[in-house]
Amino acid sequence: MIENASDAWIDERMSALAFRRLEGMPWSAPADEDFKRLVATLGAPVSHEYRQFLSRYGAVLLGDEDFAVKAPISEPCPWGQQVKPGIFYPLLPGHPWSLEEQLPTYHGRIPDGVLPITHDAGGNLVCLDVAGRFPDSVWFWDHEQRWFASNLQDAAEELDTAGLDARRLSVHGIIREWARRHPAKCDRPPDYMGMYRMAPSFAKFLRGLFRVSYDDVG
Repeated sequence: MIENASDAWIDERMSALAFRRLEGMPWSAPADEDFKRLVATLGAPVSHEYRQFLSRYGAVLLGDEDFAVKAPISEPCPWGQQVKPGIFYPLLPGHPWSLEEQLPTYHGRIPDGVLPITHDAGGNLVCLDVAGRFPDSVWFWDHEQRWFASNLQDAAEELDTAGLDARRLSVHGIIREWARRHPAKCDRPPDYMGMYRMAPSFAKFLRGLFRVSYDDVG
């Protein structure tokens, strides 16, 4: 159990949601050195609540044979208003879902200082803003950038006309450059386009997780 009584709610919450780890995959609690390395990479420490969560519940899957667990998305999103998290990435070097290995994988696609913490079945991410523009907030990242798909070709042509070679840019690069040129059309920083707010803090994200029967899982 968590020794600090003020953090006991995390254990209580996780017990209510049910959790398990995949068989055959090693797990151990991260050491102080692991957190120091993560701070050096991100440029800031993770929140107290997320550190406690990682120390106890890295590499877990939520739910059981009777129910799944979902998290709400708090603003309109092309994927709907709920997400079913997959495995929560552990701070454990060498683990198949190592948290630290997610950072280079998604570099340039999600904002700097933002940490992927789990994914859904569609390949989208749930991310924790650690050292970005909205520290400790939790976001859903649409890896397909569905909101902009119909405008992508026009945006690429606009950048080409302006003297940029859009062929050298990724989809995310095109969208970010377009957003920088059209701030009046954007309600968030360019790097956060295609990301959707889930919770203002990791603690509220954890408290907002809810159980659903498998008949209701989409």
